[in-house]
Amino acid sequence: MESKLVAEFLGVFALTFVGGAALLSLPVGAGYAGTIGVALAHGIILAVMVSATMNISGGQINPAVTLGLWSLKKIDGQTAVWYIISQLLGGIVAATALAMVWTEIGGSIPAPGALEDGGATIGWETVLLLEAIGTFLLMLAVMGTAVDERAPSMGGWGIGLTVTVVILAIGGLTGAALNPARHFGVALVEGGSHLGDIWMYWAGPIIGAVLGAQLYARFLAADEDPDDASDD
Repeated sequence: MESKLVAEFLGVFALTFVGGAALLSLPVGAGYAGTIGVALAHGIILAVMVSATMNISGGQINPAVTLGLWSLKKIDGQTAVWYIISQLLGGIVAATALAMVWTEIGGSIPAPGALEDGGATIGWETVLLLEAIGTFLLMLAVMGTAVDERAPSMGGWGIGLTVTVVILAIGGLTGAALNPARHFGVALVEGGSHLGDIWMYWAGPIIGAVLGAQLYARFLAADEDPDDASDD
């Protein structure tokens, strides 16, 4: 069990640290080109860490994914709780490391959060919707490329690529956290208004992950109807 918890801790640590460092390293005025770099940093490190930990802990690296799998009884409640605790600790330690470096050079670490679009703040309803949709797509990738026994041998690359494109799609609006541990660690260390947003970045991803897991299990992974198969 200890090795699984360490794997989940390290997975979230790597995702939070590398993704946060990429965001903080953006030159001023980088624009959408900078967003592409941030998206690739998150997607590649996630793909690598999922691949590295898949045979140890399942490479969940996300409390929402853990709860999605728990909803399918693919992980028991006690193990899910320990996984989530390890994931949150990984996010907190990574955020602390980021804060130590960037505070020293006069910066601060932003948590993924709702940004302003044309001067109008994005409402909580939009944040919930976009984070739920993004994590729904992520969960479909998890189920289809890692959980399903029929899944192709892709390691974590299907999952990492999904995160990359979702960040490109909604990162400029919500920060595309898609992961409560990633948001929680930075929000807790940075404090301020980010603390009030924590509930949105738990509720949206969890709703999306559970819906994605249930839809995949009930419809996409269901046994093929013999009558349908005979029509081919």
